[in-house]
Amino acid sequence: MSIMISMILLRQPIELPASAIERELQLRYPDLDATLESTAEGIPSFKFKEGMLMLANMPAPIPWSELEGPCATSLLWKDAAEEVRRHESHILVTLMSEQNEVEQSVLLTKATAAVLAACDAMGVYWGNATLVIPKQIFLDFAEQVLPLGPPLDIWVDFRVGWQTKTASGGFTQGMEALGHMELETQESPEKPGDLRDRLQGVARYLLQNGPVIRDGDTVGQDAREKIRVIYSDSAFGNTNRVMRLQYETQAKPWWKLW
Repeated sequence: MSIMISMILLRQPIELPASAIERELQLRYPDLDATLESTAEGIPSFKFKEGMLMLANMPAPIPWSELEGPCATSLLWKDAAEEVRRHESHILVTLMSEQNEVEQSVLLTKATAAVLAACDAMGVYWGNATLVIPKQIFLDFAEQVLPLGPPLDIWVDFRVGWQTKTASGGFTQGMEALGHMELETQESPEKPGDLRDRLQGVARYLLQNGPVIRDGDTVGQDAREKIRVIYSDSAFGNTNRVMRLQYETQAKPWWKLW
């Protein structure tokens, strides 16, 4: 049985509303067959058809050293640094399950959404991707996107930017927690926004089809566009090997007239 964790940011310490959380789980996700098992020592636990959920009330903020970077780069939370810095406590959401990584992430997303809906919370720290997500946006993704497929924007951080005036680069954080290698690329001829879309497309394909992209395979939007996938050491400090996208026949450069 494996463990997956999220953290819910609170403005101030609260008493966990176990019964309200149980109602939210049952109303939002009746397929989970959620039942409140115990509230021993103030730690509610819930039994699911596919696992067990435990909640721990942590009467202290998450260390700012852990949140400063995610807040500075957040695309989903405007003024994240200013707002998140003011949180005073958090709820540790711990899911135990024998499911695979993607299934477990789905279950943790549902559980986190139910706890959010039952509490006066600020938002979520999704540690697997080092992302901070405001409450309503997380709930929207759980309700509107999750039923259609992987909610990539709250599961994976796609960090991209300019490397030179005409080339971009970037990497992902969160794919390893979903059972896949992280993605990276350097010297892409695409704008950062287009590169982000490309990394998202490759990530979505992997989550929907499994680890089917092998070392040396090519990916691209058409037969003329060849981007080779190389299993290699990370150029961005990841200690594990990554899937590096190497542009062989360039994607259409944004600065050239065609």
